[in-house]
Amino acid sequence: MLIRRAFITLAGILFGCQLTLAADPRAEWDKPTRKWIKGPVSCLLTPEEEKQFKAMKTDAEISQFVQDFWARRDPTPGTPTNEFADLFWKRVGEAEKLFAQPTDPGPMSDRGQVYLLLGRATKMPNPGKTIDWVYESLPEVTPGTFTVQFSAGGGGNPLLLGKKAFEQILAANEFLRGLGPKAAQIYAPKPALQELPASTDAAPPVEVASAESKLLDDNALNDTLPEAVHLTLRTDLYQATKGDSFLVITLAVPKKDATSAALVGFARLIPYAADMKPVTLAAADSFGPAEPENSDPGATFLLFQAGTGAHPGRYSLLAGVRDPASGKIGMVRQPLEVTNFASGTLQLSTVILASQLKGPVTPPDAGEGKRAPFYMGSFRIVPSLDGMFHQGANLAWYYQIYNAAPDPVSGKPNLTLEYEFLLKQLDKAKNEWKFLPVTKPQVVSNRASQVEAFSFQLVKPVEGKPGSGWVAGEYQLSMKITDEVAKSTVTQQLPFSVVP
Repeated sequence: MLIRRAFITLAGILFGCQLTLAADPRAEWDKPTRKWIKGPVSCLLTPEEEKQFKAMKTDAEISQFVQDFWARRDPTPGTPTNEFADLFWKRVGEAEKLFAQPTDPGPMSDRGQVYLLLGRATKMPNPGKTIDWVYESLPEVTPGTFTVQFSAGGGGNPLLLGKKAFEQILAANEFLRGLGPKAAQIYAPKPALQELPASTDAAPPVEVASAESKLLDDNALNDTLPEAVHLTLRTDLYQATKGDSFLVITLAVPKKDATSAALVGFARLIPYAADMKPVTLAAADSFGPAEPENSDPGATFLLFQAGTGAHPGRYSLLAGVRDPASGKIGMVRQPLEVTNFASGTLQLSTVILASQLKGPVTPPDAGEGKRAPFYMGSFRIVPSLDGMFHQGANLAWYYQIYNAAPDPVSGKPNLTLEYEFLLKQLDKAKNEWKFLPVTKPQVVSNRASQVEAFSFQLVKPVEGKPGSGWVAGEYQLSMKITDEVAKSTVTQQLPFSVVP
């Protein structure tokens, strides 16, 4: 059960106001009262902790007990974030919706309590005499594969069967309750660098002879490229291993230009340096589609994505799509500088403004040595190619931070993240258009994670209430990341537009 840091969801921004967090079920269930033990946390309590709690006589003792309870389950003590608690309360909110039943609240039902500890089952066959939840090949769990059964009857209140066997699993895997040395590496793993799709030495993919590779050969030196299909190209760069980088290529085609959604993407990375070899992505499965986005009738673009390792340096990137149904082809060429992230100075990966951002999620199996398209680690990210976001939609961004100095005491980075939103407005005093702040700077301090993902809703303005939401216009997201240990800073400005 490999668990990654969940991204922080920002509930919304009202102009001139602070960011507010989404509703948190812990506000209802985590109050330090005598009823606390009867809430969702009951599944986390060890027999000894339960005994200690019942012996408490004063409110102060209970309050201290609850504080110590979560401190024991904090995989990153000394930081403002308790990753295990965040995951647990996220599951509580999900259980409230998934397992509502006539008697107990969802998180207190038998199914809810199992869900809080184990998460969603790998398989959930159609109920027969029992409701079976099958957990398969769970990393770090002993045994790795097992089935949890519930009664199928009970008037809508399925009861856990085989409680003794389930308790044995919990006893053998104390990290499921947030305890023990494994908890830190499971609930707050050190951010791994994006691994290359095949190996750690940036070996290029094996070139496959195909119609697409021939198109690349034929057009490698041409100034004029096929334009029967309009094509937009986006590249994103991340640190990989052994001083190399990981390149993600996203292709976008207007739906009106395609006979069907079954387009074939292809690309070639042509180095300027004579001693470096080209990297070709021209196999049938080199580029994968964004689903379910491509199947959405309301979608404007069809999106396809591929990734490959690349040595730092200057390249010419030649990319295209072929429509097998019509035979139409579209190709583009652009220069590309592959960043050297091993410089030792504080750096950022590409910052992606995303139309979709979800996590933590388990990427689908793309085959040995391959990366599933539109996934980066445990996040699913669909970039916005045009930077346009509708009022009421979510604005999200994702990036990675490299070379932050470790704090000599904690051994972890100490980062401060600052975000500010600016709107293009007319400066009447100077009679010129400027990007002016529309919110107070949003500051996140004492951040140890070097993988950052945020999302919030662009709430619509309320008619008759100026400043109540996001008006249409051109914006900038101004970012400032400070390494408090090394006293170094990097900044980034990202343009985007809000439309009705």
